[in-house]
Amino acid sequence: MAEKLKSEKVVVQAPMSFSGSAQRWWKITGSNPIQKVLLALPALVLILFSWVFILGWYLCFGILLVPYRLLRRGSRKRKKEARQHREVLDKIAEEAQKNANG
Repeated sequence: MAEKLKSEKVVVQAPMSFSGSAQRWWKITGSNPIQKVLLALPALVLILFSWVFILGWYLCFGILLVPYRLLRRGSRKRKKEARQHREVLDKIAEEAQKNANG
């Protein structure tokens, strides 16, 4: 299996969202199948605790954070797009270098 690019590893969802927190915690399981099996239960427990905390947070402060979360999501998306752009430019430069030498 090919190694993922850095832009493919970026989590765009907010850390204080259910999906964002789950994706971030799930990253600790890694890509190795043995490591994934061993770390799946701790990751699930951490996800559960995160979700309980996030639910409590949103019940208290949620409506106040909607504009902030929208701004931050845009920032994370732009960061991911910049990484993708950099990867394309690097690939073009690499191909140009191969053609020049070869």
